[in-house]
Amino acid sequence: MRAPADELSAHADRFGVGCRQYRARQRPDLRDRDGVARDLHVHRTGESKAIRGRVGQVQRRAHGGDDALGADCPSRRSRAIRGVQTASDAVHRLSAGTGAAGLEISPAAAREWGDNQANRTVRSKLNADLEALQRSYDKRAREADQLADENRYAAWYLFMLGLAALVLAAINVLVMRDSVVGRLSDIAQATDRIAAGDIKSEVPHLMRHDEIGHLARNMQHFRDAMQKILELEQLEFNTAQQRDAAITQRDQFNDKYQAKKWQLSAAINSMPQGLIMLDGRANVVAMNNNYRRIYNLPETIRAGSTLEKILQHRIKSGLFSDDIAKHLAAILDRIARREPTAYEIALNDGRTINIYERPMDGGGWVSVHEDVTDLRHGQRMLERTERLLATIVENVHEGIIAKDARSLRYLFVNKAAEKMIGMSRAEIVGRTANCSPRRRPT
Repeated sequence: MRAPADELSAHADRFGVGCRQYRARQRPDLRDRDGVARDLHVHRTGESKAIRGRVGQVQRRAHGGDDALGADCPSRRSRAIRGVQTASDAVHRLSAGTGAAGLEISPAAAREWGDNQANRTVRSKLNADLEALQRSYDKRAREADQLADENRYAAWYLFMLGLAALVLAAINVLVMRDSVVGRLSDIAQATDRIAAGDIKSEVPHLMRHDEIGHLARNMQHFRDAMQKILELEQLEFNTAQQRDAAITQRDQFNDKYQAKKWQLSAAINSMPQGLIMLDGRANVVAMNNNYRRIYNLPETIRAGSTLEKILQHRIKSGLFSDDIAKHLAAILDRIARREPTAYEIALNDGRTINIYERPMDGGGWVSVHEDVTDLRHGQRMLERTERLLATIVENVHEGIIAKDARSLRYLFVNKAAEKMIGMSRAEIVGRTANCSPRRRPT
């Protein structure tokens, strides 16, 4: 079956060919058209009007079914319109040629020239082609109307589909707003509260098993992390306060310790005796200047040195001659037993040192060294003086008696007094004159 546009174009082409053939047959030599020009003009004018009417009707039908043909195939529609236009141009040219020739051909010649079998055959073919073209356009117009109805139904169907899509989209928006956007808004509000410092704010939708629940749980972890960070910051702040308080207290204790240390240093340095403090391992804790002076210790020996180092220096300076190991072991034994001791040592330079050793509370040892060389020398001088005085008093011929001024007791009598009283010294010393026994006769 031929397409509508192809069929319409074929009819138009045949109509144009018939018009050209008719025109060619109606163009005799100009010299033979003088007698029939007017009749041929009238005849062709009526025929041209009839042809124009049919062509115009075909064109109106063609344009009336333009949408259907265009929807079917735009290229075929264009070929059909071009065929109709060709036929219309042929009619216009036929009319124009006839009009131009009518000025020279008489009506009788025109009737004789145009009203013949060949022209009637051409006109019959043209009429048949126009009728076929009109029927084809009528058929195409009905098909175009049917296609337009189908297009209207399709348009309504598409409209309903679009409306249903809009309704579904609106429902989807509402569902998304309720199940997604609303939940996200709740989580966003919780996030704002947590960011504002409300770390105890609850995060909603934790029990959901979709992406929103996953996001809510991540926000919960973020909140817990924020809470831990704040707790750590608070702990760090408290620790900083405690550290500052401890530093302040340490500084206070250090100041007090330095003050006590200075006081103790001043006290032990003001002592006339030499003082040394040892710990449980015989290491020097403190010593004063008098101890350093007694043993001529250098400045290199100070707190932190060992007793063994002090003894080695005393050996080098000639102030110690005993065995260092035995002497050190004896001191460590006394420190361990915490046994107080007092003794004297004689240095190689002739000095006499009196030593008092006492244990300290909390461990350690205190040893006080006193140079008693002058004291012992004075004591020996006093003893010699007393012995000399006693010898003189005992050997004088006069009686000498010494009494206590308060108690009036006899304190001393010499030999001459014993003879004068007639009593022994043991019977007189400690008695008073009232309770003294009778004088024995001499």
